[in-house]
Amino acid sequence: MKLYLGTYTKKKSQGIYQVELNQDHFENLELLHPVDNPTYIDVDPTSLFSVVKDGSKGGIAYFKEGVFVNQIVEEGAPPCYVSSIKSKDLVFSANYHGGRVNSYVLKDGLLVDHQKIAFGEGSKAHYIQYSAELDRVLVCDLGLDRVYAFKIEEDNRLVLSTTYQAEAKTGPRHLVVHPESKLVYVFTELSSEVHVLDFKNDKFDLIEIVSALPEGVEAQKWGAAIRLSKDGKVLYVSNRGHDSISVFEIGESLKMIQNVSTEGVQPRDFNLSSCGKYCVVANHDTNNLTLFAIEEKTGLLRLLQKDFEAPEAVCVVFA
Repeated sequence: MKLYLGTYTKKKSQGIYQVELNQDHFENLELLHPVDNPTYIDVDPTSLFSVVKDGSKGGIAYFKEGVFVNQIVEEGAPPCYVSSIKSKDLVFSANYHGGRVNSYVLKDGLLVDHQKIAFGEGSKAHYIQYSAELDRVLVCDLGLDRVYAFKIEEDNRLVLSTTYQAEAKTGPRHLVVHPESKLVYVFTELSSEVHVLDFKNDKFDLIEIVSALPEGVEAQKWGAAIRLSKDGKVLYVSNRGHDSISVFEIGESLKMIQNVSTEGVQPRDFNLSSCGKYCVVANHDTNNLTLFAIEEKTGLLRLLQKDFEAPEAVCVVFA
């Protein structure tokens, strides 16, 4: 089993790395593409899209079957998120510093600019992803405390459908959508909360808000990544200030069933294998990957390995 790592390249890292997961342990860290600050990546069987920094410019780079194809960059800080819809040849980026999202199309084998949407003063767009369950493109705006839902028009342009306005200074960062209930689980960076939203008739309704930190813990609130188990029964979030992963059982309401150390500092991202057996955490400040086994019946995490070096890793994607 292989996984890819997006990284910062401020110290030791040189770009996008590949790691093998074999018999419950990591091995063979390999530099796949030398790229400046590929902090987030998106991968499908033939293509890889990466955030890229190029001097004073930032944008998205496109690789196909392991070979660099082209990149689109513009003046200013690079985006912080990239995703794609293979069936529509669409690629998206969210730019935190620019307060906007960009869309691109694949045309004649190249990545081409398509649309830019700016959200105004104070915006810090942090996430953009298509949800097949809702047939909407969802955006988290950490600065304006909003989640936007966009329809995709026939010309592949995005049109705003509705907005969820969270409380000020909660900072929606990332989200996941349940495959059956279609509930939206939004993880906030500034308040370390999970906001559970019901999306019906092009409207978000708030169902509940749950803290991602254990009861009684007074740690820094600094939420990072959120993932959902394949069967939709368990939700996972990573807490950077607490350096932990909280595990929630999904029922009529969210119930925390575990909080476990990530065995490193600043778990910026983590991901679950498609087979449902593994959870891999990237600890940015301590430059290490941590590997957990996922218990089949409960979804609880069990530590397997904690000391595998991975320089400045901030994004984990399974091949």
